Amino acid sequence: MPRPSGSSTTLLLLLLAVLLVRGANAGSLEGDAAALADFRLAADRSGALATWNASASPSPCGWRGVTCAGGRVTRLVLEGLGLSGADALPALARLDGLRVLSLKGNHLSGAVPDLSPVQGLKLLFLSRNALSGAIPPSLGKLYRLYRLDLSSNNLSGVVPPELARLDRLLTLRLDSNRLTGGVDGIALPRLQDLNVSHNLLAGRIPVAMAGFPAEAFGGNAGLCGAPLPPCKEEVQNASPCPPAAAMAASSPSSKPPDGKGKMSRGVVAAIVAADFAVVGLVAGLLFCYFWPRLSGRRSDRRHREGEKIVYSSSPYGAAGVVAAAGGTYERGKMVFLEDAGGRRFELEELLRASAEMLGKGGCGTAYKAVLDDGSVVAVKRLRDAVPAAASTKKDFEHHMAVLGRLRHPNIVPLNAYYYARDEKLLVYEFMRNGSLFSLLHGKHSAPLNSSPLIPSNTCCFCC
Repeated sequence: MPRPSGSSTTLLLLLLAVLLVRGANAGSLEGDAAALADFRLAADRSGALATWNASASPSPCGWRGVTCAGGRVTRLVLEGLGLSGADALPALARLDGLRVLSLKGNHLSGAVPDLSPVQGLKLLFLSRNALSGAIPPSLGKLYRLYRLDLSSNNLSGVVPPELARLDRLLTLRLDSNRLTGGVDGIALPRLQDLNVSHNLLAGRIPVAMAGFPAEAFGGNAGLCGAPLPPCKEEVQNASPCPPAAAMAASSPSSKPPDGKGKMSRGVVAAIVAADFAVVGLVAGLLFCYFWPRLSGRRSDRRHREGEKIVYSSSPYGAAGVVAAAGGTYERGKMVFLEDAGGRRFELEELLRASAEMLGKGGCGTAYKAVLDDGSVVAVKRLRDAVPAAASTKKDFEHHMAVLGRLRHPNIVPLNAYYYARDEKLLVYEFMRNGSLFSLLHGKHSAPLNSSPLIPSNTCCFCC
């Protein structure tokens, strides 16, 4: 095999250098800043993103609605800012480190872009805009997606069957568009929150989706089958009532057609046995059909009670009522401690906040919540079971007062709490240095003795 000449070697080295330079520029914070600048240029006509000034703040991590982690932009939450433009969204496809994208309540138009380069995307909220065109099949490549909300736009065409690849999807909202075709392709295994109402959909609803409420499919004149009324062919194929002669022939007390006074005992016994056999067969079929569904629904309900319940904005329920796993609870109020730092807010603002799960512990689940003004807090949602010492509201408030007085360089102080009969939330200042677990087991840049930590279990009331 001939050896490469000197000129060939030089050419290969130059080509390798070019590839290395391109690789260094791709996937960097500078590249993210350039993508955000292009998005602002195309979408911000009202000056809502005036803080996105590279001269004043070179790093995009300090810009409004932008959150960074590991030297990359990972969250972009710009809701209700009046952003508009038909060519703005494609620039965001270059943010390949993005995990959360929420642009709800703006005036963005044009088509939904190909976001397949953003492989790590978990939450995608584009509702209440003016997006048009078809839902891109490339969304089926976002395998890590948990929440997808494209509701209240002008989307048309069929629901792409590629969405069936999103086997992790928990929320799918496509309501209030102009979608056509059927819904067979979105019978996803882990789906908890579904809404395709007020479209132009048609066809039979799959049996796997019959457990969702009728409101999830309403406003589609062509859809039929449970939980909506049955399809026309089902009604036409239903067995009609038997004629009077057949009913008389199946009754043990009826007279035989030959006019004799009574039927023989053997015929009566055979008819009665046949009736019992039919009843038993029907009962067995009904049991086999409904029992797996009932048992599966119970297990799914137990699973949901330990999971983060997010539709498209909050894991704590709908505005005005705290809800989870199908139940509603009595209304409480946010209580801020006297020496609490940070901005004070009402429960409704916390419910509107975009939330991201941080982790689970023995006492509940921790979330990172971004409020309307861009400030960030950490929220601990406690499990139903609490220590006996805090079983009543008075005892719970006493424990919160004691917990709020704890002061230590490595413990985040409690700012506020929310108490209701079946829902308890603790609010802390959000610390970006991570948890004690991550500092002990993962890579960290801050020394342990100077890093305030978010307690993973809130000390379980320090028990």
